[in-house]
Amino acid sequence: MNKIFKAACVILFSGVFATGLMAENRPLVEGEDYEVMGPKGSKKAEVFEFFSYACGSCYTMETFINRFKKENSEIKIIPVPNDLGRTAWQIYIKAYYLGELLKVLDQSHSKIFHMINVEKKHITSDEALKAFFMTLGVDSSKYDRAYKSVALDMRVRKAKQLARKYRITGTPTFVANQRFKLNNSALGSKQMIEKALKELTIITL
Repeated sequence: MNKIFKAACVILFSGVFATGLMAENRPLVEGEDYEVMGPKGSKKAEVFEFFSYACGSCYTMETFINRFKKENSEIKIIPVPNDLGRTAWQIYIKAYYLGELLKVLDQSHSKIFHMINVEKKHITSDEALKAFFMTLGVDSSKYDRAYKSVALDMRVRKAKQLARKYRITGTPTFVANQRFKLNNSALGSKQMIEKALKELTIITL
């Protein structure tokens, strides 16, 4: 993996596993722990989770995300796949949304993460992407229709638009209520990230 992009993938996450370095209950600091991206945000409690299957830190964060969703069902987590400008990672944006369109996301999401980050096997072609979904029992013609669909194209374009809007330069990155972009490095731990996600989604807009 190119060292520059690997650094971009992990830079915002570098302090997440630190223990005992920061007080977990300290107040959040605007401009340090999070950036205000605009005057208005969502009226609903929701979080954009910008990620890439090829990002090792995103894979590590999955356990935290799954627990957070179970314990905070009132906050909607919206995964947004991102390629960080890497041509080779664009296929993973399609992979996420194909899982969604083909209604196998509950299988494909975790399996792709595991395949890339544990088995060290990357999906590098459209043929390989289709072959992966065939292993999940997806019908070939159904896959072809989804792959060529306007729905897939729209989802991919929307994901890229969001990445530009929120100036995503590393993953994982969280944006609470379409307004507050978290700085994982400044927050320093998963406990502080959790605190920020909870507090910034209940701010009256």
